[in-house]
Amino acid sequence: MRKIAAAVSIAASAVLAGCAVSAGNEALRNQSQTSVGSSIAEGRSTKADVQAAFGSANKVSFTDAGLEIWNYEFDHATPQAINYVPVLNLLAHGANVEKKTLTVLFDEKGIVKKYTFAESSNVVRGGIAQ
Repeated sequence: MRKIAAAVSIAASAVLAGCAVSAGNEALRNQSQTSVGSSIAEGRSTKADVQAAFGSANKVSFTDAGLEIWNYEFDHATPQAINYVPVLNLLAHGANVEKKTLTVLFDEKGIVKKYTFAESSNVVRGGIAQ
């Protein structure tokens, strides 16, 4: 009986892990404040350096002074186990969401003036009981 319970538990974990959803720039998936800091040097890194390290930006904009801003985003959502319980998932469901953002400001010569990297973890909930 214990072997069956263990097998069901492992199978359920595999199914739940397979339902995770990611969106955005995959280059940010494994990045941290430290790794980004080793890839970007304010006052030295160029647009080409940033693009080589992180690929194309999700969004490009400009300041009033004409300086270019590149924004990168990555989101990863993992459904909660209650999502797979019939009827209960109507009352409550949710996902654990990890978000990473990188914003890079370039000067008029295309050199990194400033950058910021942020990570956050949130829980998104829904359902009738919410």
